[in-house]
Amino acid sequence: PAPGNPFIGKSEYKPEIYAYGVRNPQGMAIDSNGNLWDVEMGPRGGDEINLIQPGKNYGWGDVTYGIEYSGDKVGQGITQKKGTEQPVYYWDPSISPSGITFYTGDMNEWKGNLFIGCLSGEHIARIIMKDNKVIGEERLLADQKERFRDVLNGMDGNLYAVTDSGKLYR
Repeated sequence: PAPGNPFIGKSEYKPEIYAYGVRNPQGMAIDSNGNLWDVEMGPRGGDEINLIQPGKNYGWGDVTYGIEYSGDKVGQGITQKKGTEQPVYYWDPSISPSGITFYTGDMNEWKGNLFIGCLSGEHIARIIMKDNKVIGEERLLADQKERFRDVLNGMDGNLYAVTDSGKLYR
C-alpha cells in the first residue's frame, strides 16, 4: 500500500486501494508538487484528466460525460453526484488519451505543462495548467496523422513521443 493510504486497516477495502471510481487510466504522472494525475479513456466521449487524491471516488460507473458505445446512457446518464469528484478537464468527442508526462525540459513556456499522447485524436495535447486547473490546450503534430501512444521527458531536456506506427518524435 502507498504511504498515507486512507484505506489501510479498514475492513471494507483492500489496503492497496488508494482511490476508486477510476474507469480506464491510460497514463499517470506526478507533477512537480508531488500530485498524482491520470488521464482516463471514457466510454464514447468523456475522456478525463483527474487529480487523484487518496480515498476519493472518481465516479465510474455512476457519473460520466460520455455515453455507451451503443449510444445508450451510462447508468442514469448523470454527470455529477454527491460524493464523487469532477474531472479537472474532459473531452467530448473523445481524443483517446494515452501516455502522459509533465514537461521538465528547458523551454520555459512549456515547464509544468501536461503533455498527452492522443490515439484517435492523432495529436499530442499540450495542457496548460495553473493552480491545478486547465487554462489552455494546444494540439501539436496533428498534421502528422499519427496515433501518439506515449510522451516522455528525455534526460537531454527534449520531449519524446512514440506512435503506434513505430515513429519516434523529438
